[in-house]
Amino acid sequence: MASASCGVLMRANFHPLLQSKDGLSSPSLLASTNIPFIHTNKPVKFNGVVAAHKENNATEESDNVLDKTRENGKQKSALNFTGEKPSTPILDTINYPIHIKKLSIEELGRLADELREEIVYTVSKTGGHLSASLGVAELTVALHYVFNTPEDKIIWDVGHQTYSHKILTGRRSRMHTIRQTCGLAGFTKRDESVHDAFGAGHSSTSISAGLGMVLEEIY
Repeated sequence: MASASCGVLMRANFHPLLQSKDGLSSPSLLASTNIPFIHTNKPVKFNGVVAAHKENNATEESDNVLDKTRENGKQKSALNFTGEKPSTPILDTINYPIHIKKLSIEELGRLADELREEIVYTVSKTGGHLSASLGVAELTVALHYVFNTPEDKIIWDVGHQTYSHKILTGRRSRMHTIRQTCGLAGFTKRDESVHDAFGAGHSSTSISAGLGMVLEEIY
């Protein structure tokens, strides 16, 4: 399982994606799954929220909710949660997961930020699930960077975490229809996209679904 909230079935085999206690994947474990490992003396993080929290000396957790900042060279840029349409130069180059493969680690982090801005802007117009998708922006980017859907099947345990997944799999132009009549579903839906391996709704169905897919491939 890639996390508590989703899993990945890689073609004909199921490989657990294990993580060490410090949150970084172990090279020895990743070697068995053919997942590229980045060798560096510094922790590789997509998210600059922890560092920003320390630098700003925030006294309350709420201080860091809408004022998350990221180092960009010598400049810091706050995420745009103003209700205005955000500028998304990285996201604008992504139509399908294959386009993520060309991005650098820094660009992957910026893509996660842009996804959050896009989701907040969209949900402010349509209503829908917000915090669940904001919480897995980096996870979604990482999964699509490492794996190759639809050959690799991503099984989400909670369907309303998948707004970023929908945006990155060819449905961005229809996000304004989410949870609307004849629009996109608020959850994963197999007849909506080949990248949706399982029609997840609420939680606790992913393990049985993943097991069923593995058994189908074996037998």
